Amino acid sequence: MNTLLQSARAISHTLLSLHQGEITDDILLKVIEKTKAMNIVEGQIFDKDELFEILRADFSIGNGAITELYDEKVTPWLNDEKVNINFDLWDRYKLDMQKNDPSFPVNDLDDFTDKILDKCVNPKETKSFDRRGMVVGHVQSGKTSNYVGLINKATDAGYKVIIVIAGTISSLRRQTQERIDSGYIGRNSSAFIRENENKIIGVGKYKVNTDIYSLTSSYYKSGDEGDFSQSVANRLNIPIGKNPVVFVIKKNKSILENLIDWFSKDVNAKIIDGSTKLFDVPVLVIDDEADAASVNASKSIEDIKTINKLIRTLLNLFNQNTFIGYTATPYANLFISQTHNDELTTIVKNKEYKIGEDLFPRDFIINIKAPTNYIGATKIFGFENPNGETKEPLDIFRAIDDYDPPFFKTVNKFNKEDLPEYLPKSLEKAIKSFILTCSIRRLRGHENKHNSMLVHVALLVKWIDKVAYLVNEKTREYANAIKAEDTGILQELKELFESDFISTTDNVLENLDYKDIRIKQHSWEEVKDELKKAVSKIDVRSVHGTRSTANLEYHNIEEIDYNRHENGLSVIAVGGSRLSRGITLEGLSVSYYLRTTKMYDSLMQMGRWFGYRPGYVDLCRLYTTEQIFEWFNHITMATEEMRNDFDEMTTSHQRPKDFRLKVRNHHGLMTITSLAKLNFSKNIEISFSGTNPQTYQLLKTKSAIESNFKNFQSLLDIGNKPFEIIKHKESDTIPRYVLIKDFDKEKIATFLDNFKIDLLRIKNASLGEYVMNQNEIKEWSIAIVSNTDKETFIDFKGGSKKGERSNNAEVKTYEIKIGNKNLELGCSVRNQQLLRDGEYYLISKNQIDDTVDRQVDLKVSNLKKNDVIKIEREKEKKGLLLIYALDERGTPNVNNEIPIIGYSLHFPKIENEVKTSYTTTIYDSFDEEMQEDDDSPNDNNL
Repeated sequence: MNTLLQSARAISHTLLSLHQGEITDDILLKVIEKTKAMNIVEGQIFDKDELFEILRADFSIGNGAITELYDEKVTPWLNDEKVNINFDLWDRYKLDMQKNDPSFPVNDLDDFTDKILDKCVNPKETKSFDRRGMVVGHVQSGKTSNYVGLINKATDAGYKVIIVIAGTISSLRRQTQERIDSGYIGRNSSAFIRENENKIIGVGKYKVNTDIYSLTSSYYKSGDEGDFSQSVANRLNIPIGKNPVVFVIKKNKSILENLIDWFSKDVNAKIIDGSTKLFDVPVLVIDDEADAASVNASKSIEDIKTINKLIRTLLNLFNQNTFIGYTATPYANLFISQTHNDELTTIVKNKEYKIGEDLFPRDFIINIKAPTNYIGATKIFGFENPNGETKEPLDIFRAIDDYDPPFFKTVNKFNKEDLPEYLPKSLEKAIKSFILTCSIRRLRGHENKHNSMLVHVALLVKWIDKVAYLVNEKTREYANAIKAEDTGILQELKELFESDFISTTDNVLENLDYKDIRIKQHSWEEVKDELKKAVSKIDVRSVHGTRSTANLEYHNIEEIDYNRHENGLSVIAVGGSRLSRGITLEGLSVSYYLRTTKMYDSLMQMGRWFGYRPGYVDLCRLYTTEQIFEWFNHITMATEEMRNDFDEMTTSHQRPKDFRLKVRNHHGLMTITSLAKLNFSKNIEISFSGTNPQTYQLLKTKSAIESNFKNFQSLLDIGNKPFEIIKHKESDTIPRYVLIKDFDKEKIATFLDNFKIDLLRIKNASLGEYVMNQNEIKEWSIAIVSNTDKETFIDFKGGSKKGERSNNAEVKTYEIKIGNKNLELGCSVRNQQLLRDGEYYLISKNQIDDTVDRQVDLKVSNLKKNDVIKIEREKEKKGLLLIYALDERGTPNVNNEIPIIGYSLHFPKIENEVKTSYTTTIYDSFDEEMQEDDDSPNDNNL
C-alpha cells in the first residue's frame, strides 16, 4: 500500500469514527468522496476503488446487529444514565484499539458493549441485585476484546470489583491478564505488584482520573504464577469499594477458596442470618469459557461439583452482583438447572457460606453475529441457510489417511508407550505448506506479522515431546536444505506451490463473501526469493504443562509470548489441551489435527483455525481426517440451526428459559456436551412446530441404502390414488416433481420411523409420532424431487472445478412404481464438494432442498424467501415431505445401482400443537480419547 493510500485510509478512519450507527457501503462511499476532496497531496489522486475495498475489509461490512433474549424484569437504564457517566476508560480503550489496528470495528464494539451493559444492573442501584447473563460469540472471534471493552464501560458506570475467571489453564490466565493490563489497567501488573513500579503499557498512555488496581499479575515462575494470593493482597492493602479492583483468576479450587475467604474478611463484610455478605460493593464477574468447568456436572441439585459451587458462593457473597458467561458453545449452559435449594451451604476455610442459585443465564442471552471477515465453520465447511443463501466452502481442507502408523487414531493405555519414530508424509507436507505460507506472507507485506502452525496429535506429554522433537528435526532439515539451495527441496516446494497454492487462492478469491485486496497470486520465483528469510525465523515449541526438561527429549518448552517478538514470531506449536482451550495462536495458518471427542462443545472449541485471517485466508490449511471433518460438518449444521432458532425467538421477544427448552428439544442436537452436564428430567416434550428436519448426513452402507429405498417404495404403494406430474419444461421427458396431495399421514409416519439414519438424537424421539399427533395440520403432501438436467457434475475426488464439462456425466435415472404406474425419474448430486471418502454422504452445504422445492404444494407460488414460505405454510396449515434420490456416483466406494434416498420435512407453525413426550436416552456416537490431560498438577486441582 503506497503512502498516499495509507494517508487516505487514516483520514477515512477518522471520519468514520464520527459516524453513529452501522457503517454501510453507502457511508463508505460518502467518506471516500470527502477524503478525496481534501486533496491530500497536491496533484496526486488515490485509487477510490482500492480504498473502498480496504475500508470494506477494515470495517467488516455486513456485521449484523446482535440479537438478544431477555427476561421481562430486565429494564433498560443506560441511555438515561449516560449523561451522568464519564466514559474516560472506554474512550481511551477505543483510542488504543484504533491506534493498534485501524481496521478494528470499534463502532460495532461500542454498540455491542452498550447493549450488554444495558442488560446488567445499574451499579448505582441502592437495592440488592443478582443478575445472570450469557454472551454467545464464535470461536476465536475477538471475545476478549469484547469483554475488556465491557469491563471499561462497567467501571465507568460504577462497578467497583471486576473478577475475570479465565479458564482452567495457567497460560490462558496469564494471557488474559496481559490483555487486561494493556486494555484496562494501563500498567504492567507484575512490575507494580513485585517492584512497586508504575510501568505504563497500552491504555496507560492516555491519562484518566481513575486508578485501577489489579491484585493478580502476569508474573510467571514455578510456584508463583501471579494468580490470586491472600499474602500479596494483604501486602498491597488496596481497600475494596473505593478505587476499581480487578482479579484475573483461574478456575481452581484453592484459588476460589482463597478469594472467598479474603473477601469475607473485608471491612464491608457483615454476617446476616449466619451468612457472610459484602454490602454495596457492586461486582461484575466475567466467566471466560463459561461452558468449561463452571457447569455443575452432578445429577442432583444437592450434590454440587466444586468449581460450580465455589463460583456460586463467590457471587452470593456480594449483595450486588452481575455474572456474565462468555462462550462460543453454550450447549451445556442452556441445560443448567433453574431450581436450587436456598438453604444449601458450604464450608470454605472453616467458615459456612450459602451457595446461591445456579449459573443458568435466566436474565439475558446475547448472540453476537460473526462479521463478514470472520473465518468460521460455515466458511470452512459450507452452508445453505433457511432462506436459500448459499455459502460455498473454502478449499482449505486436506484429508489425511497416512498417520497410522506412526501415529494412532487414539492414544490409550495399550499403545501409549509406542512413541513414533518418524513423521507421516502428510505432516511433512503440512510443514512445507507452512514454510510456503510464511514466504508468501512476506510478499504481502507481513514480514513483521506473527505466523503459527498447530500440531495436535495427542494429549500425553511424552507424545507431545516426541512429536515436537521429530517436527523440529524435519523443520531444521528443510531449513538447511533451503539455505543450501538444494534442488530437491526447492523442486518439492515448487510442485506443492503450483499444485495446491495457486488453485486454492483462485478458489478463495471466487468464493470469499467479502473482498480482501491483500490476497493475490504470486509467481514461484517471487516465493522462492523469500524462502531463506522465512524459514530462518521458524521456531518449534513443545506446549504442555511440564516445566522441567529433565525427562524430555525436546527442550524448547518456552512459553509462546508474541509480545516479546516485535518483528513477528513464526512458530510451530506442538501440543494438546493447552492448544485446544488454551492460548491463542496468532497468525494461525496451518493446522494438523488428529484429536477426537464425542462432545459438540469440546470439538467446536478445538477449532483454533477459526478467526480473522486478513490477507492470508487463502494460505490457511486444515490437515485432518475425513471423520473429524464430517463431525465438524455435522456440528456446523447443528450450531447454525441453534442460532437460527435464537434469531426467530428474538423477534417474538421470548425469554432465555424458552430458548433453553427449544435447544433441549431440538431434533438432532441432544448429544451436545458432556453427558454429565445434561442435567435434566427423564421425560421431556419435543416440538417440531415451524421446523424443517432433514437428512444432511446419510449412511453409505449397502444395508442402509437398500433399506431406505425399499422404505421409499413402500411409501409409494398408494393404489389408484391420483398424483400430479410437474415438469420444468413441457418438452422434458422426465418430470421435475411428482406431487401427491392429501397423503395419509400414517404412511408418512411409518416412512420416517423406518428410515435408517445415523444422526445424534434422542432414542425413540420419533418424528413419526409427532406427525400422527398433529390434527391442526389440514393436509399432508409428499413431493418426489427429480433431476431434469441432461448432465450432472461428478467429481468425488474434488480435483476439478465445478462447471468443467469434461467432468460432467449423463444424469442417472431410476424407475419407481407409484401406485399402479411406473415412472422414470432423475437422480441428483448434492454431496459435499470437499469431501467424498468418509463414512457418510454429506449433503452439500447441509441443505438438501431449495426455495422452489419448499413451496411446491402451496397455493401461493413464486415466493422468494424461506421466511415468507413459512408464513404461507402456516396460513395454509400444510405439511410437506420432500424426497430426493441421490446419485451414488457422487461418492466413492458405493456401487449398489440404486439411489441413496434423503428427505426434507416441512412443518407449518402449529398454534395448538400436541407435543410428544420422550425418554431422554442419549446416544454416545463419538469415540473420545482415553488420555490424561497434559496440564500441570497445579492446574488440575479442580
